[in-house]
Amino acid sequence: MNDRDDPDGAIPADPALLPTNSRTTLPRVLGPVTAFSAIVGSVIGSGIFIVPARVAEAVPAVGVIGLIWILGGVFSLAGALTVAELGAMLPQAGGPYVYLKEAFGKLVGFLFGWTEFLVIRSGSVAALAAGFALYFGEVVPPPWDIPRAAWEAGVAISAMTTLAALNVIGARVGGGVQVFGTVLKVGTMAAMILLPLPFVLGAARVENLNPVWPGDVNAALGRAMLAAMVGVLWTYDGWINITALAEEIKDPGRNIPRAAILGTLTLIALYLGVTLSYHLVLPISDVAMPPGGRNVAGAYFVALLGAPGAWVIALVVMFSIFIALNGNALSGPRAYFAMARDGLLPHFLSRVHPRFRTPAAAIVTQTAWAALLTVAGATFLLIPAPGSGGVLPGWAREAWAKLNETPLYDVLFSFVIFGATFMYALTVASVFILRRTRPDLHRPYRTWGYPVTPIVYLAAAGLLLANMLRETFAESVVGLGIILAGVPAYYAMRRRSTSA
Repeated sequence: MNDRDDPDGAIPADPALLPTNSRTTLPRVLGPVTAFSAIVGSVIGSGIFIVPARVAEAVPAVGVIGLIWILGGVFSLAGALTVAELGAMLPQAGGPYVYLKEAFGKLVGFLFGWTEFLVIRSGSVAALAAGFALYFGEVVPPPWDIPRAAWEAGVAISAMTTLAALNVIGARVGGGVQVFGTVLKVGTMAAMILLPLPFVLGAARVENLNPVWPGDVNAALGRAMLAAMVGVLWTYDGWINITALAEEIKDPGRNIPRAAILGTLTLIALYLGVTLSYHLVLPISDVAMPPGGRNVAGAYFVALLGAPGAWVIALVVMFSIFIALNGNALSGPRAYFAMARDGLLPHFLSRVHPRFRTPAAAIVTQTAWAALLTVAGATFLLIPAPGSGGVLPGWAREAWAKLNETPLYDVLFSFVIFGATFMYALTVASVFILRRTRPDLHRPYRTWGYPVTPIVYLAAAGLLLANMLRETFAESVVGLGIILAGVPAYYAMRRRSTSA
């Protein structure tokens, strides 16, 4: 018997049959608006204000840039259309962990939770918090002689801690913050799309859209597009978050598919509109390398509003990241909670707060690890790389030296996307396995376009992973190594659970 056949880890034909112990069960308190906001509000963070510059630098042709954003959206939509079936079918806390455990066995489910904790979710929280601190530093510079990296790390940890406390107090509290923030974020992005138009500020310049297409279409362009796609997918990352909250969503068979699909379509429309607005206001050279050391959104607002635009964008991005952080604090800990409930992580992580009815221990644990990642990233920025006479091999010294020159946001971001893409691809592949092995499960929603839709996602994920191994080999190998390090950790936990 393999661990997929282990009756202790099997999911019953009726997925509503969850543990009834109030100490390890979460109440269904989140409605359809909160479900939608859990996707849109947590996905829109700092990426759309930063990544368009990297895309324009990689492929300086507006038509190709638009194509990359569309492809990234279609890629994410294919994933969302697929996981919506899984979330509606198995509405339990943990999301991908639950599906991978049932499709491939407990080991693969554990590897997702392991990677989610060490890299994907905690790394995303740390990267978002670092982005928040970066803009906070523009509004409130470091006092006295505090190094900027240390100041940013302190601000980032303070933001994480505040949101962890809100989400411990209650899912309704965290969900309410998410809904409020999402409404303001969507409104802000809609304003960014409308501001350049003739009937508003009239700053749009159609000539800025040149060149539309590059002179040469060749393999080098394809590689550049794939490299740019990494950043674009980072801006879309989070479309899978809704599934982690499945145990707390009312009428999950209906609300999860609707939120996943409508949320992803909303993101595609907003991202395309904002990117086009950048290019209508700024020439492509200024989008790729914004003047004054600003990000592209900062250059955009300064072009529209003058000097006050720099303050406007700092406040907009800070708020956007803060709400995205809240979305990650709301959804991420549910995977560790579910794993602990299954005996794959220490039992205390499965405890529900007796008063607030939230997975408080899992929330605090994720926040603590994200804070450690932030401190580690800041340390690599502050401590110079050792010289050639040290014990470190040459490649390690070069990597450390590269980190010395890389913003904290980029350091953390680089280690997230490889592990996330790999584990999300396995999650999407689960739909094929479960269609064959668990036909008895009730499916309120079936993947639109099956089997083409999940195949599209898997093919794109394969190309992207191959390109990351080619272009960012060191970061990708570290990400893969973290995943594989979960194998001995899994068996250690199994032995510990068996002997307990």
